[in-house]
Amino acid sequence: MRRSALFFVILGILLASVNIPCLAQDFKPYAGSKLDAKASSEASAAAPGKQSEVYTTGDGFDQVYAFYKSRYKEYTMRSSGPRLPSGQQIQWAFFIIDAEKDLKSSKYWMKIQRPYVGGVDGKDIRDVTVIQTVRAK
Repeated sequence: MRRSALFFVILGILLASVNIPCLAQDFKPYAGSKLDAKASSEASAAAPGKQSEVYTTGDGFDQVYAFYKSRYKEYTMRSSGPRLPSGQQIQWAFFIIDAEKDLKSSKYWMKIQRPYVGGVDGKDIRDVTVIQTVRAK
């Protein structure tokens, strides 16, 4: 009896110390990124039932993408990002934080994008990389 109890205690400790990537994770902000409270509020207001946090960084899309690609499961969209009226292609990538199979079933996911397109009218365009988390309320 004591031997099996000890086995389960040791097994529990080992399981608790292992980082299993398929389990839900917490969001890790990109080093040097800054929370944009105004953009976060606008993004949350634009999607009822969702809470967004928007971070920005001057670092390139590829740097930010590599950082998150090593941490979360990427969800590939069927099409590339849209184009701005100027013709510039918007780069974007989506990652699932809560280990669901897709964005539709996920309650916690994120998008990285460059350039930033925001504001109520979508005319606030900035040459920065955006990291936006979206969580169901």
